[in-house]
Amino acid sequence: MTTEFSWQEVKKTVFKIPLYQLLIGVLTAVFFWLFQGQAAAVSALAGALISTLGSLMFAFIVAWPFSPDQAMVGKMVKGEILKFIVIGALFYVAITQFSFQLMALLIGFIVTLLAFWVALLTSFK
Repeated sequence: MTTEFSWQEVKKTVFKIPLYQLLIGVLTAVFFWLFQGQAAAVSALAGALISTLGSLMFAFIVAWPFSPDQAMVGKMVKGEILKFIVIGALFYVAITQFSFQLMALLIGFIVTLLAFWVALLTSFK
């Protein structure tokens, strides 16, 4: 038996998740700052921001134009595709244009990406 969710619940959840990701990303950066220094912290924060910006892209695609007139599944597929494009472009810029520590960058990204999936799975019980 499936449960129907209101459009307002979906919008609220998809915009709340990037805020949680940002908080987890800052905590990850603090952890890196305490144990590996400022360069690692900045790298971890950059990775977290890449994931967070991808999630914001997903949220805007799912919620725009703020009405349930389009099929939710179609919006989610479009959101995920654009999210991957944004993440790929941001990783390209981060790796080629900045001297981030790669392991910290990836860990910051992975931790916040896991937070996205855990929050998404637990929000719609």
